[in-house]
This record gives sequence, structure tokens and C-alpha cells, in this order.
Amino acid sequence: MTNIISKGSDGYYHPATEEQLQSLVAHAYDKRIPLRVRGSQHSVIQAIYTTGFDGQGAPPADTITIMLDKYRQVTITPDANDPTHALVEVEAGCNLGKNPYDPTGTSTWENSLNYLLQTGVDGNKYALSDLGGISHQTVSGFFSTGSSGGSTQYSVYDDIVRIRFIDGTGELHDVSRDAEDPRARDLFFAAGISLGLLGVISKVWLRAGPAYNIKGTQTTTATSDAPIDLFGDRPDQPSLESYLQQTQYTRLMWWPQRSFERIQVWQCERLEPAPGFVPKPYEELGTTPQINALAGSLFYTLIGNLDDIAAVPPKLDNWYRHLDGTLSGQNDSNVCTPLPSSRDRRARSVDEVLAFLQKAILQGLRAHPGLTPGSDIHTRATQLATAIKAPTLANEDSLPDWLAGLITLAIKLLLDNALSTPQAQQFASYFQTVLPGILPGLLAIFVPLEPVDAPQQFQDTWLCGLPMDNQMDDQLWPTAFTELWIPIDRATEVMQTLKTFYEGGGDATVSFERTGTFSCELYAAKNSPFWMSPSYGADVYRVDVFWFELNAADPTKTFYPPFWELLKPFTFKPHWGKDLPPPSADWLAYYKQGFPMLERFLQLRAQLDPAQIFVSDYWREHFGIEKPSAP
Repeated sequence: MTNIISKGSDGYYHPATEEQLQSLVAHAYDKRIPLRVRGSQHSVIQAIYTTGFDGQGAPPADTITIMLDKYRQVTITPDANDPTHALVEVEAGCNLGKNPYDPTGTSTWENSLNYLLQTGVDGNKYALSDLGGISHQTVSGFFSTGSSGGSTQYSVYDDIVRIRFIDGTGELHDVSRDAEDPRARDLFFAAGISLGLLGVISKVWLRAGPAYNIKGTQTTTATSDAPIDLFGDRPDQPSLESYLQQTQYTRLMWWPQRSFERIQVWQCERLEPAPGFVPKPYEELGTTPQINALAGSLFYTLIGNLDDIAAVPPKLDNWYRHLDGTLSGQNDSNVCTPLPSSRDRRARSVDEVLAFLQKAILQGLRAHPGLTPGSDIHTRATQLATAIKAPTLANEDSLPDWLAGLITLAIKLLLDNALSTPQAQQFASYFQTVLPGILPGLLAIFVPLEPVDAPQQFQDTWLCGLPMDNQMDDQLWPTAFTELWIPIDRATEVMQTLKTFYEGGGDATVSFERTGTFSCELYAAKNSPFWMSPSYGADVYRVDVFWFELNAADPTKTFYPPFWELLKPFTFKPHWGKDLPPPSADWLAYYKQGFPMLERFLQLRAQLDPAQIFVSDYWREHFGIEKPSAP
């Protein structure tokens, strides 16, 4: 009988050594117990855990669910012939950066891989080739799902030289990129991105290069003024494909909403470190990040639940926690390089947040084409004012100001639980009607123009600058998405197809249904030799269809399906850690067309995990894995 460590008080197992980890897997195999490993929980919940567990509370007692918070050691060995490079041994539980919501509270910048590389050895500082938009993830979780940064020139997967993992029988495998045995090399390229289905990654060895800084710009323009030929109709600008191939690191954020239609172009290049370098951090949320984040989060929570407005207050627990954090002077746990002291980071109250939101609503109302005295919008607003005992309009010239105040008052009363259910739903119904018309002007507060001739400029260290989205707090901006990777030579076709789709045939209602209220992220990835990478064998263009997770609807049933069908002719390959199309024989056949090594991967899975201790129903259904025969 295998001796294993005791379960923690949280219901997870917390191994501190490879031997303890191996014993847990061997025990699971002997007893036929389902086993999965939790990283930073940045993937779709069903992709992480055993069947039926949603990550809340303790895992089911009849499973082994592992957290690797005690297994995060990093060993840096400079190359004897070239000490500007190093071989870096990383235990699987180490985070790339700080995970601000690590449930154990043990993840820090100081014990993160990126920080330790930047600190270096004997005066030599090191770096990875690229990073994703955030750096909260564990090393093993990031690699296991095929996550990636935004570059066709650099890839962190080029840095991986060796992997050690424990298969479903408890056997330890040590595989490397340059193994002489072709079967061992195959196992390396299969295990690098394996979704936890071939085994539990124990350690990864990376070849790190010299540290570098980055310098870049961000422009925010109308799509028609972008410094890139996005749709193949502006030959005076570089084509989208050539731009992605020629730019070291880049990310585009597209706001396709009718009458708004803006594109953010973030890009940077490497700089050699130099004495006296002073970081100037990228400011994703502008010069007032706290108020922008609090107001934006509140706004999106509100508009995502207008069909059942009573659901809003219970979804604001984290929002209030962050509001209280500003009042108590807590530092932003997401920040790597501190923002300039000149930036406004004052404590905020509910009234201040509502005042900011009222300003945004007013800007939207002033641009609303249908807002005139005596219009239906005005008439229904008067009815709402009467219902909630608010002042009615006294001067028709001040209609937008009055209406912005009325909407803000209704939101405040909702937060204070001072509206009856009929009053709350009357407000929600009204706001739902007026929203499409005010959205363009309102979004402009949160996504201001940064023209090509006056872009935002930034410079930073690689570990703080490349993960540009670390500033977007996971609790204030919980975001789900489906991420589709498409051959890069079809990038312009994809944009043309999406633009036509978003336009809705000229119908404003259809267009609003298709664009939603959020953005769409666009970027690229370098080709990869790892079998299950969506960029296996070719550079790709990536389309991330975003969804605010506090919305009431299920995007896999309501929002994503039209995009999956729309882009299906482009042979997209999905990011395995994000929302996937519903499992079916048709979609499995589609994946096998796009992933030429999928069949061999599944064959290896059957050999390495014969008892299917790693196979949840989620993965079973997506990959058509038959249940094992009874022993």
C-alpha cells in the first residue's frame, strides 16, 4: 500500500517534494481515484478539476485534488561557457509572477519565477523569451494549456528544454527536446501541452537568456484611422499579417460597437538594459485607475443583468471589497512596477464612483440620436422618475443632465436595496432600451482616444511590461472568452468576416446583439513544435471573443456559437484552457483536422493513463474517450 501525505484542512493535498507527488499519483492509480492538479485557476473550471467539482469549497472526498503551493523551488545554473544564459529548474507549483488570489496566500513577487530570473545570479540577470498578458499562472498550468504571449518572433516554448512528469501509473518520465531516442522526443513534445491528461508535470527546465527591458506605445483610434490595414482596404498602411510578423510584441483590442468602432494597438520592442533606466509603466486604465476600474466593473455588472436586476447586489461582494480596500489604503496587489506617484489613487466612496459613472452616462446621452424632449425615451424616463419618487424634468434644455442624474439615482437606490422589485425592474427595462444609444459615448470615457501622433508611451522591465493585463483585476474584471487560433496568412480575411458580421447587415439591433458591450482581443503567436499547441507547425492569428463573467447568460449557449460557426471555415484551433464548442463527434472530427498529432496524443494518453485517473467527464466528452472496462 502506498503511503501518502495527509489531506490539508482545505480538502486539497499539498505535496512539498517530487516523492510526495509521485506517491499521490501512484495511490490514485492503485485505488482508481480521480486526480487533478489546480494551478492559479485561470482556465475554464471544468478543464481543471475532477468531474462535478466547481472549485468552490473543499474538493470531493473521493478524489485527489492537488495544490502545488509548497512545490515552487527555482534553481538557476548559469551556463559555464556563457553565463549570460542559464539553465533554470522550476518546480511545477511556481507562479510566473504573483498570483494575487492564491488561496494559500503564499504566492509573492519574490518567490515567482520571473522575479527570481530578474534578480539573477552573480550579477547576471535572466529572462524568458515572452510572457502572456498576465503572469498569475503557475508554470505547469501555463504550459499545460498552451497559453502564449503576443509575438511571432519570440515564444516561451522555445525556452523549454526538459520536462519531468508522472504518468497515470505513478511512473516518472524525464524527457528532453534533444533526446536521441525519437520516442523520448515525441513524449517531450506531447507532454509539454497535455492538459493534465498524460500525467502530472513535476519539473520543467528552461534555458533563459539575458534580461531585457521593453519600450513601446499604445494608440487608440477609430478603426478607419488605425496604423494598420485591418480590413485590406488601406494599402497605404502595413497589412495586418506583415505588421504581426514584423512587430516584436503586440496586442490589439477591438471595440466593434456601432458608432464607436475603436481599436487599441499596443506594441513594444526589446531594449538592452542600461544604467539609470527608469520604468514608465503602461497605464491600461488611464491616469485614474481605481475609479476607472470600480466604475467600469459596476457598469458591466449592471448591464449584464438587466433581465434580472435583483441579481446585481449579490454579485457585487468583490466590488465592495475592493472599494473598502481603497478606503483602507491597501496597495494594488496586481501592480508589478508601481504606477507614478502623480497618478490619482485616492480612496474612493460609492458616491464618487457613481459620480464618475454619471459623467460617463451623460456623455453617452449627449450623443444619443433619439434623445429629444417628448420622445419615448423622455416619456418613459418621466414614468420612471414618478415611480421612484425622483424629480421630473424642469427645463427641457437640461434633458441629458436630468436623465443622467435619474439613471444614477436609480443605480444608487438599487445598491442601497431601496427599490421595490417592480421599481427595480422598471428601471432595468428602461435602461435596457436606452443602452444601445448611449453606449458609444459612454465607452469613450473608458476607452479614450490616443492618436497615432500622440500615443501613450511606456517602458519597463520584461517581467512587468509584457504582462500588460496584470492591472485588470480578476475580481473586478472577471472575463471569460473563447480563443480561436487561425493561420496567420488569413488574418485579413478573418477581420473582413468579423466586420461584416458585427455590422449586422445595417440593422442596429442585430449589430448590438453581435458586438455586445465588451471588446475583442486580437494578437498572434509563433509556431510551436508541441503537438497540442494551437500554433503547431505555423504562426497563427488569434481571436479572443470576450465575455464579462458576471453577466447573467451562459456565453457558450448564447454568445459564442455564432462566432464558432462564422470562423469554422478558417480551420480555427481553440485554446484548450478557454471556452470550447459543445462536445460532439463533429467538433472532435474538426479538431482532428486542425491538430494533426491529436490521434497520436490520444493514443499516448491511453498508454500513460490506462485507468483514466486524469480523465474528467469534460475531457472525456471533448475527446471521445471511452470509459475504461471494469477491472
